[in-house]
Amino acid sequence: MRIRSIQYLRAVAALLVVVAHALLHPLNYMDPTYARLGDYGVLLFFVISGFIMVFTTGRGTFPPSDFLYRRLERIVPLYWLVTIGVSILAVYAPFLLKNTRFTWGQLVQSLLFIPFYRENGDLVPLMKLGWSLNYEMFFYCLFAAMALLRATTRVLLLTGLFLLLTLIGALIDFQAAIPRFYTAHVVLTFCVGMGIALLYQRRSDLIRGPVMTALWAILGIVFTLLGFAQPHDVPITIWVEIPLTLASASFLLLGLNIERRLPNSRIGIALGDASYAMYLTHMYFVAAIIVVLHKLTGELLPLLVTLASIALSVLGALFVHRYIERPITRWLRRNLAPAKRSEPVAQPVSG
Repeated sequence: MRIRSIQYLRAVAALLVVVAHALLHPLNYMDPTYARLGDYGVLLFFVISGFIMVFTTGRGTFPPSDFLYRRLERIVPLYWLVTIGVSILAVYAPFLLKNTRFTWGQLVQSLLFIPFYRENGDLVPLMKLGWSLNYEMFFYCLFAAMALLRATTRVLLLTGLFLLLTLIGALIDFQAAIPRFYTAHVVLTFCVGMGIALLYQRRSDLIRGPVMTALWAILGIVFTLLGFAQPHDVPITIWVEIPLTLASASFLLLGLNIERRLPNSRIGIALGDASYAMYLTHMYFVAAIIVVLHKLTGELLPLLVTLASIALSVLGALFVHRYIERPITRWLRRNLAPAKRSEPVAQPVSG
């Protein structure tokens, strides 16, 4: 079963990240307002991810090996290709990258989803956006570890575990990369999506009716405004991410409320399908636009860079999804997939 509203929200999440980087990449500093757009997109991806994992695995138990295979099948191939591509650029065309420097150790840790510090202190892999996939893989592994529990118990235990990790992170100022990374409060975003999935499974009144539709629409707008209301010079903090997470949850609930009234947009579905490819590949296209326009015009016009970057990122993602991502997935399913799988088919949400 494909939920149209989920597809449309995945497209919105990817486009938020694309717009953020199209605005940020030409700058030699981090603009907090633009950065919040990208953060909003990732938080929306995480909420959707939590929802999808519960929705696709149903109310009962599921085979953990099949579950993990499907996650790896959809996440790993394209991420590895993009990471290797960034590594090649770091060696042969470093002028296209701001502060990425190649080492074999960092390549291996990136490919294995192991958090590490870069030389400049950033806690991100070689392909910077892979930090979100490190969280996704952590979530998938813990979710699979509880595969033999029923959905409600699984969600409650995972939520308790993530709350405990967050509490530990608040009490202890870890310096080592792995404990610092996995005790960050952002892991709670998955719990929000899982909770919404439980409500959806039970056909809760929160998912039905014009009153709830209006409520979730209003809350989505209010929480979004609150997330961007902090002063321009305030960086992304928990006080920015809380309202943006609640806004993401509100828009997810809104989409589920109006699912039957949503138009069946081929463009929206296609962009939702290509959202993972868009998320991973758009920085290549943004960098390419900047290089080409700089050579053609001698200067970078912000509006032209932004619009051209967004357009090329969308078209490039559609191409990558259709001619690279989908063929790889089909080949893996034909040749390497487990002989028998009982888990329902699910689209990737962020990675």
